[in-house]
This record gives sequence, structure tokens and C-alpha cells, in this order.
Amino acid sequence: MLIRLFQAIATAGVLVVTTVNVAFAQNNINLESDTGDVKQRASEYDYIFPIWGKDVMERGFDVPYPAGANLIGMYITQPIDIGQLQLGLNGGPLVPVPSITFGENSSTVYTGNLRVDLWLFPFLNVYGMYGIAQANTTVNVTTPIAFTSSVDQPGKYYGVGVTSAFGVWGHWASIDINWAWADLEKLSEPVLTNIIGLRMGHTFPLDNKGMKLAAWVGFMKAEVASVTNGSIALSEALPPDAVQKVEEFYENYQTSEWYSNLAKWQQAAVDEMFGKLSEGQPLQNATVQYDIDKALAVPTNFLVGLQWEINKEWLVRTEAGLFGRWSAMLNINYRFRI
Repeated sequence: MLIRLFQAIATAGVLVVTTVNVAFAQNNINLESDTGDVKQRASEYDYIFPIWGKDVMERGFDVPYPAGANLIGMYITQPIDIGQLQLGLNGGPLVPVPSITFGENSSTVYTGNLRVDLWLFPFLNVYGMYGIAQANTTVNVTTPIAFTSSVDQPGKYYGVGVTSAFGVWGHWASIDINWAWADLEKLSEPVLTNIIGLRMGHTFPLDNKGMKLAAWVGFMKAEVASVTNGSIALSEALPPDAVQKVEEFYENYQTSEWYSNLAKWQQAAVDEMFGKLSEGQPLQNATVQYDIDKALAVPTNFLVGLQWEINKEWLVRTEAGLFGRWSAMLNINYRFRI
């Protein structure tokens, strides 16, 4: 009966695990040997970061301007899994409700964020980010009532990360780790997500004025805190056209085939949950507490990307996620010296 409730919860969980995927940290990595112009610039090196940057440039390796401001936009679509549920009504205790099952579920997210970063060392970048997102989630509930619905929900997130970059046989490689917290109005507290990305690529000079093109392939893995909890009023969760159907089910649930097929302990759990409803109280006026176990159906995916370095200050990069979690990212990066 609580179909739209579960969809709102699922949306929250999906938004948590997807919005943070914009936290890429491929900053103007260019650790390949360059021309004599690099050594010339090393002799004029007069800024603080990156530490040891002058030493690296004197050896003929280019380094980016240390500080950057990034505007990032991203689109993501991916399958999600919804596991064990615990529900309570009107402040009652949470009880397991394993008899509610889901079919295939998916999420689509549009997100944008602002990220600022700093190369502390030529091989180590740190960054912070803040973003907003709009998620649409399609959830299929198979029992006790077959129902499919699409739910939209906004959210915001913030996080920190670190990237290590190094040269590998004339190419470059990077390892990126970040932690982000998604803050949604339907959740009792922000949810933590951890992203690990590995990339390897090559930078190609396009002219003698500093314009370059970088290309890479990579791999990403996401981990999300599996348990989410909070509360929601059924008046917010139930659409008007579903109220009559849900109320009819609630009034007769003990005579339904679904209820009769439950084990005794499952029937007791359902009865305990519904027992918190006051006699004569409209169902849509109830408040539901929830605890949900959710996960990415596909926690890993492959990456391909390109970066156009117009000059030392301006860069444009794009990246696509493939297989399982599909994504497209566009990043405009402005870099400066400090």
C-alpha cells in the first residue's frame, strides 16, 4: 500500500549515490616531458603551489597552474536495488516488512556542481565541491499491489576529495578518491558516498602556444552507505488518483491473497504496523517512519574522456561512463597561480 512512499525513499537513495559521481578530479594533468619552454618558465617560477613545482619543471616536466575553479554538469542513468525495509506508522516501532517486493528500478539524474581544487604537490591535488541535483526515479513494486511510478526529487550535496597523478611510460595516470554527503529533505541525516576512480591517458600537443589534447580511459567504483532512514507524511507520498485504491486495500488487507500467503511472523509484523493507525483516521494523514537498505545494482563502470587545454588558464573536458551506469559529463575549468 505504501508504494509512493517507497518510491520517494528510493529516489532519495538513488540521488545519494548518483549525484556524487560528478566529483571527477582530472585536473590539467600533464606529467610528460615537454619542450625547453618549460625550463624557461621554471626559471621564472614565483608562486607557492605546487610545492616542489619548480624542481619538477627544471627537469623538463610541465605542471598545471595550481588552483582551479570548475563548473561541472552531468547526466546519469543507472539501475538500483532496494533491499530490506523496516516501517513504522505514527511514531510506532520499526518492524521488518519483507513481504513488500520490488521489480526493476532505475534512476536518471541531472546535476551541476562547483568544485575548487589545489595542487599541493605536483603529484597531489585536493578539492572540495558543492552541487545540486534533480533526480527522476522509476520504481516497480510487485507486491502487495503491482504499481509503477515516476518520482522527481531535488537535492544538494557537498564533499572533499584527493587525486594523485604520476607519469607511466610516457603517459600519465591518476587515482581519485572522494567522499560526499547528500542532504535530502526526506532523510533524517546526510548519506555518505565514496567514489574511487582510476584513469590512464596521454597528452598530445596541438601547437607551440600551449594548446593540448588529452585522452584517457578509466574505471570507477562507487560505495554508498547502505541504510537510509527518515519519515514522510502519506499525504506527501500518495498521489490523489491512488488514494482510493490504497484505502480499499488497507480496509481489506487481512482478507487479501497476499496477506494469507504470508508466514505467521510476517502477518504479525504487518498487523503491528497497521495497529498504530487510529480508528477512523484517514490513511493519508498517517506519518510513516522508514529504514531502507539500498544499493547500486551496478557499482562499477568504465570511463572514456577527452580534455582540450586551450591554454594554461582555460580547459574543457568531457567524460562518458559506460556499461551499467551510463553517464555524460562536461567540465569547464579555469586555473590560476597562487
